[in-house]
Amino acid sequence: MIENYNESKTTEAVEYKKYIGVGSVNVLCVNPNNAKLAMYGWNVPDGADEPQYIFVRERDGKPTTSTKIRLLVQLQDLEDKPIVPLDFWISNEVSQNADGTKGKVIDSFGRTAWGTREEIKAHQIPRYKNGEANISSDYRMCHRGEDKLVTFIFKYLNITPLQVYSQTANGYVDTKNPGKFAFDNWQKLCDGDVSELEGYLRLQPKNQVKVVFGVRTNDENKTYQTFIDDKFIGNNSKPDKNTGEYNIAKNIMQKYFESHPNSTDTFSAAPVKEWTQTATVDIKDNSGSMFDDDGNFAADSKDPWDDLPL
Repeated sequence: MIENYNESKTTEAVEYKKYIGVGSVNVLCVNPNNAKLAMYGWNVPDGADEPQYIFVRERDGKPTTSTKIRLLVQLQDLEDKPIVPLDFWISNEVSQNADGTKGKVIDSFGRTAWGTREEIKAHQIPRYKNGEANISSDYRMCHRGEDKLVTFIFKYLNITPLQVYSQTANGYVDTKNPGKFAFDNWQKLCDGDVSELEGYLRLQPKNQVKVVFGVRTNDENKTYQTFIDDKFIGNNSKPDKNTGEYNIAKNIMQKYFESHPNSTDTFSAAPVKEWTQTATVDIKDNSGSMFDDDGNFAADSKDPWDDLPL
């Protein structure tokens, strides 16, 4: 006897547009299910599994849980206003170096620093070779990926920064009533409950922030959409009148490649445009991102937790 047999579904290869340059984005949703993806134009095969956002990987010989926070954003600068994903990876683990002698801390203004175990235990301001770290004493341990997501929220919600650059003073000056931000329940977010994050984003549903988009090419000449995920640009920023490029994006790119000397990424400080070279990706990924459909990193992709001090 045989029952409930069906025609096999073939995974097809399709071409997804990729974008490069500085573009303004508006967040549409967080960690969409298949119905939401289809609503926003994703080609989701009938019977496809729902997107997976929580993964267990091996790290230092031990299983560790990582959560993908996928923001579906709409590029506002192009005529067709395409929708692309921005992927952030988070974990409930705290950021520390391999032997646990240093850890990353974050304050309520979103600033981070690396401190020794002794400094953190005594709640001292961490000291570097050139002086004290630029961080408040109310800091706490920073979870993996938390600082990047917090940085995005600060820029996207246009939270008043602690300091702004003053040409008159030729340096940074304190602002009045600076804003603060921290997640109330980081564990829930790591467990896949994105309601708190969605609530914050709904505070200013029409806001936009500028993102530096790029393309990554691996050894097999496959390309992936990527973006610089630790620095974002206020939406009021304008390109230089002479060069047509964003000077702040140039600085962001320079720092990115200083910390990623072996990167295969290509970015641009010019206004965003469609990347011209076509590339084929597996439809199961539905994103063209640097991650495959199992949540694994492309072979040449940098581990998102590899941000530790030497």
